[in-house]
Amino acid sequence: MSAQGRPKVVVAGAGGAIGTVVSRDLAREYDIIALVGSQDQMQETEPGLSLSWRSCEPFSRQDVEKAINGCDYIIYLVHTRVPTARLDQAECEDMDLLIADNVARAASLEGIKQIIYLGRLIPKGNISSGFLERHNEVIEALSNYGTPLTVLRAGLVVAPGSNAVRLLANIATRLPIVLIPHWADNRKQPIAVTDVIRAIRYCLGNQAEYGKDYDIGGPVVLTFRDMLNRAAISLKKKHIAISVPYFPAHLYAWYLHLLDRHAHPALIKFTVEALGHDLVVRDNPLQQFIGEDSVMPFEMIVPYLEKWGRIPANPRLPFLKKYMPGLRSKSNVRSIQRIVLQPGQNATWVADSFFQWLPHFARPFILCEVDDTGTCRIFSRFPKLYLLTLSFQPKHSSPDRRMYFITGGLLARGHDELKPRFEFRDILDGRYTIAAIHDFRPQLPWGLYILTQALIHQVAMRTFQKYMTKKRE
Repeated sequence: MSAQGRPKVVVAGAGGAIGTVVSRDLAREYDIIALVGSQDQMQETEPGLSLSWRSCEPFSRQDVEKAINGCDYIIYLVHTRVPTARLDQAECEDMDLLIADNVARAASLEGIKQIIYLGRLIPKGNISSGFLERHNEVIEALSNYGTPLTVLRAGLVVAPGSNAVRLLANIATRLPIVLIPHWADNRKQPIAVTDVIRAIRYCLGNQAEYGKDYDIGGPVVLTFRDMLNRAAISLKKKHIAISVPYFPAHLYAWYLHLLDRHAHPALIKFTVEALGHDLVVRDNPLQQFIGEDSVMPFEMIVPYLEKWGRIPANPRLPFLKKYMPGLRSKSNVRSIQRIVLQPGQNATWVADSFFQWLPHFARPFILCEVDDTGTCRIFSRFPKLYLLTLSFQPKHSSPDRRMYFITGGLLARGHDELKPRFEFRDILDGRYTIAAIHDFRPQLPWGLYILTQALIHQVAMRTFQKYMTKKRE
């Protein structure tokens, strides 16, 4: 609680289109901490708004705990849609899961009263149990440490500058003929960001909504074809939509990438996945509440179209113009792999298994020496060259987490802004162990690193994943 008696609310993921609008709107009645992953994402604070911007490393438990210290509530809007390093050897789902685990753990330690999470609608129709499990993993992670969680599920959120809206606009207008696969023309229920904010405001601090899970959507249900037509009309463009009887999903993803080359691969993947299902709201009390005065979604961007004559600019573009050159100058690497755990085992067991397995996998090229402190030194055999030191950190470790700092060797170099580390961590109550390298900076020239060390590391970790899977069986 602030000195003025107003609740302090963290908006995690405040640098995106939705987060920017949510932060500025709620700052009229709450003290808002707009949390972003990079200083380049921080924006100017407007006079009259109780809004401050704060950056933290979302993959660092310590940084997340420090960032939310003294706050009352968290609005969680994090979805990994920009690179987190110059090279990401990781799936977005795994990065999202790791960040959610950090935030949930920190929320429990810091006494956060409630987390509100904006997630995705559950598709209607036949969906596999594996798909549903992945769909709900972040929700499970956020609720895993006891902090009350309220889940809001939405389809397309129409906000000025939204990457999803820009992708839709590019599909509708880049070519005079728009191709729509027969499997993609399903029903959707887009929602204006103002109605999302009304739902958040209704649930925020409302103890009756703790532990609840709600679908939210706008006042109209549209097919994909209808949405493309609405986008084209808003942009005053004409197109001819043609249904295509055969258009495999992977080829349609490639087609969408051609129409919007700036779209993140994860957004393309999510869009194609969502197009194959109806995404319609299941009736509930919160939907009835926001439905009374809900806004037609595409009306949200009309004022911006009238001002600029085109779809509003991506709010992340100024950030990306600074951020991407920054990543290139740091030349850092992030690598994340998910390992299915055997019953009764933990991250300590996985780490020990890894260092026993690695010399056998790399024989006759690699030698690993683990001393009494748990620190591992890696050498080449012929000739014997000192390649890497992984210094075990007992203060940052526990049975469900093993932390190593990358502190030396011919293959690594330092950087003042980076904390290179290798960790094994259990998530989702020990269902998985995540093996992750964060902020590693290679010594080799970048092009040579990509062709050699990066490729070898990727092959090694995938092989280790398969080895652990067989060991489980």
